[in-house]
Amino acid sequence: FDHRARRRTRAVASMGFGDTAGEDPTDAVGALFPVFVVSVLGTFLIPATLARLVSAAKSAKTTSALGKDDDGKVMVNEVADTQSDWGKAAAATLKKRKMTTSKRVSGLFRGSNLWYTIGWIVMIVLCVWINNTPLEEKGFDPYDILELRIGATPKEIKSAYRKLSLKFHPDKNPDPAAAVYFAESIAPAYKTLTDDAARENFEKYGHPDGKQSTKLGVALPETLFGKGVMAPVMLISLVVGGILLPLVIAMYSIRRSEKYGGSSILKQTQYNFTSKMKPVLALQRLPETLAVAHEFIEMPVLEGQHEEVSKLLKELKNEYDSKDQKLMKRFPQIIKAHMLILAQTSRKTHLLSAQMAADARKIGALIPGLLEELFKLSSMPINRAGHMFARPHISTMEFYQCFTQAVPISVRKASEKDASLMQLPHFDAEKVLKLTKKASKPVHTVQKLLELPKEDREQMLKDVGGFSAGMVQDIERQLLMIPQATTFEASFDCDGDSKILEGDFITAKVSVKIARAGGPLGGALAPTPFCVADRKEGWRLFIMDSATNTMLRVVQLDKATLRRCEIGDGAEEISVQFPAPQAGSYLFSASLMSDYWIGVDAKAAVNVKIGKRTSEALQSREPKAASVGGKPCCNDASHDHGAGDASDSASDSDGDDDDDYSSDEDGYPSDETGTSESDDDVQVARRTQPLPKKPTSAAERPAEGAAKAADANKDGNDSSSATDVSNLD
Repeated sequence: FDHRARRRTRAVASMGFGDTAGEDPTDAVGALFPVFVVSVLGTFLIPATLARLVSAAKSAKTTSALGKDDDGKVMVNEVADTQSDWGKAAAATLKKRKMTTSKRVSGLFRGSNLWYTIGWIVMIVLCVWINNTPLEEKGFDPYDILELRIGATPKEIKSAYRKLSLKFHPDKNPDPAAAVYFAESIAPAYKTLTDDAARENFEKYGHPDGKQSTKLGVALPETLFGKGVMAPVMLISLVVGGILLPLVIAMYSIRRSEKYGGSSILKQTQYNFTSKMKPVLALQRLPETLAVAHEFIEMPVLEGQHEEVSKLLKELKNEYDSKDQKLMKRFPQIIKAHMLILAQTSRKTHLLSAQMAADARKIGALIPGLLEELFKLSSMPINRAGHMFARPHISTMEFYQCFTQAVPISVRKASEKDASLMQLPHFDAEKVLKLTKKASKPVHTVQKLLELPKEDREQMLKDVGGFSAGMVQDIERQLLMIPQATTFEASFDCDGDSKILEGDFITAKVSVKIARAGGPLGGALAPTPFCVADRKEGWRLFIMDSATNTMLRVVQLDKATLRRCEIGDGAEEISVQFPAPQAGSYLFSASLMSDYWIGVDAKAAVNVKIGKRTSEALQSREPKAASVGGKPCCNDASHDHGAGDASDSASDSDGDDDDDYSSDEDGYPSDETGTSESDDDVQVARRTQPLPKKPTSAAERPAEGAAKAADANKDGNDSSSATDVSNLD
């Protein structure tokens, strides 16, 4: 009864028949505020949710349709033998990846899913509230108040008024609410129907005063934005949310930008990496370089961990330069990070205590991001043509492979062939030795193992390798997933010109076709049980001149390109351009490398001759191009897994690289000096290609001496070698 009285009073007051004429229309439509919120929320939430569901459905469809073995089973969902270290680790990894009901439910409250879940909860609650709450106030209707039909006679009006007066008149009913209802609803209704002009206006316009002007209101709740105790609260909320909160966010963003780089890597880490980068950075030096990341330096060395680090130094002495006399003078945090990185690549994490194992997992999770940062630093140009040093790129890719497959760096450095076998399930150094030395037909690579008939391969694994039937099943399943570049051909030309000159842009056209014995994996992940981070395959195409340690161009293949390379009808052609170096004869090589698998890289080498940019050469080029139409200026090179001596020089130069590091070189900042010193200036000048000539016109380029280019590169190296990293202390 009280609620009905308030609604009647509100309606009468808005029509000028009460004491509160001219009420704010905001109050009348405040109940529509939830509708406004639902409309705005649904505008963004519904399309975003649909897009997310469609994407998830496509991913699930791809995974279920691809990556199956001959029996139609998904290749990565089971482990046949769990007795070996690989089997135990793989079973634990698959258990962690297996989706259960609890994981699905908890997944709704992690990451971006949390915001979707909160949005839908808010939307459902508001919809329920809207459904159970009247959104509009009932307007003033004198016929309804007096319980009359439209067109009632004056006699009926008086009779109804008398009847309600006996019930609600203050003299008859002492209830204050009844008196309010009588004064603000019954009396105005009787007045309207007994006044001929007011009655005619109501029946014609719906209002006793006649036609009314339109009143606009905002759908804001009266309790929050009306006059009352909530007004100061809302004012404070607006100040905090509209001024203070954006200010705090801006200050946080500024401080974060000062501390972190663009890829969420500490700027101090970038500074430390820059001081460690060398033109001939070898694979064995990668863990040392990664260990100086400031993220690792911020990890404290707890009590009792010094002894564990000392044990790791003895256990892993073949994985680092144990003859380095300054090793123990480095920061304890750096030594700890260095040993934990090597423990992961050497499959020694089972030797760690619980706390050290937790730190190893943290370090392992950061490794992929730090390696990507090393790629960026390696891509810094060394001359005006934008060329880079080749060896840091190759070494980083090789370490990426070792980290993913948990293959010791010493094994990878000694023989890439043996290292490719180490990535197979249940393989260790002893098993590899049996297959490579004791078999009647030794098998040194995964490719050779795949070339054997399945029956012969299984028999050799059992008889020579000593693998059980379950282990052989796991190995066969893994072999189905390993990719191979079945087509890899490269050619170099200059837009059809018959001769390449200095300063031209060379176009490298590389045809790539990737295949797996078991078909494309789709969205499935190949098992990497010893790798802390869940990784997906990545491929990079390198165009380089190995003889001068010059990287001409680097291309990271995206998902669409990789998909076309793997499931397309033919080979995918990838075209890249780069400026030609100085005049001379070169052996350019194209190399396709995976950061996931070992021993699947493909290489092709092409002899290219570059002439001087003289006026005679330019004049002879134009008529030939006009009459002949141009032709490629170099020969094609077919897929060559063996890769010639020159093309292999960048990949197999680890042994030579070690000679470039003297025993005086301090690989880390030390407590003694706080700086990192280098004496590679001579090697930089010897290995770095001279700067290419820059044309001043279309006809000619001024000559530049090789000595001047070498001096320029030497100066650049001096600045990086002398970088101060004393703040690591």
